[in-house]
Amino acid sequence: MFKTAILALDLSAAEEPLLDCIPELMNWGVQRLLIVHIVQVGYVQGPGYRQLEDTTVLLERRAASLRAAGLQVEISVRLAGVPADEILLAAAEAGAELAVVGSRSQNFVSRLFLGSVARDLIRKTTLPLLLQWIEPDPEGTAGRCSAVCTKTLRHVLLATDLSKHASAAEQVAVALAGRAAQIDCLTVLAPKAIEATPALPLMTHAALDSLVRQIKASASHGEALVLRGDPSAAIARTAQERDCSLIIVGKHGQDWVQSMVIGSTASRLCENAGRPVLLVPLPKDQ
Repeated sequence: MFKTAILALDLSAAEEPLLDCIPELMNWGVQRLLIVHIVQVGYVQGPGYRQLEDTTVLLERRAASLRAAGLQVEISVRLAGVPADEILLAAAEAGAELAVVGSRSQNFVSRLFLGSVARDLIRKTTLPLLLQWIEPDPEGTAGRCSAVCTKTLRHVLLATDLSKHASAAEQVAVALAGRAAQIDCLTVLAPKAIEATPALPLMTHAALDSLVRQIKASASHGEALVLRGDPSAAIARTAQERDCSLIIVGKHGQDWVQSMVIGSTASRLCENAGRPVLLVPLPKDQ
């Protein structure tokens, strides 16, 4: 499913822990990786050929260990006014099926802080996007951080509201089932929705059970979970309690409206998940 991935690097302190996460993607089926770095026009004064060349050489050195691990790695250093737009353009040119970015870049003060490029990519992506969770140093040391990405397919949590907007996320979870040890399927129901339709929990369990059967058909373990409450808080809490290694969620939910670029549940999860999040948009033709 994911053979080619694009990794956005900004050469901040988050770069090293983010690179440490990449070999794990071979367990997802990734064979080819494009590492892209954007030199933002206007951020520095007149970047010249030498600067771009030096950055390319630096990234080539960083790529050596990834190539040694078995990945086909390409490097692209580009000039752009809007980094996220250029990253997505590079992804399209490379035929990437997956985009990867760290949850933070220059700022390590707050655990609940997304880097500006990550936030922009989340808003604009039409590709599945893996947000690798970067933790600030627990002692508050400036410029130090670590990544939470060990064995991402060990215990996956699929969060779905069972709407058509979540169908692509469900399909990705089923496709990864042959590679994942366990995939639990979770839906969070609003109390008002249950009051309006008392049979809703039973109906939801039936739909999730169908997903779990598909997952188990690929030899993965799985469990159907139905909770009530605030979706983003319940998903994050469940992932923490179950020590989940990855959350898969659709970019939009059933309450999404056309004027919004990302659903509120997905947006909040990206800010507070505490672990990698795979954000899956609907294909353009749906």
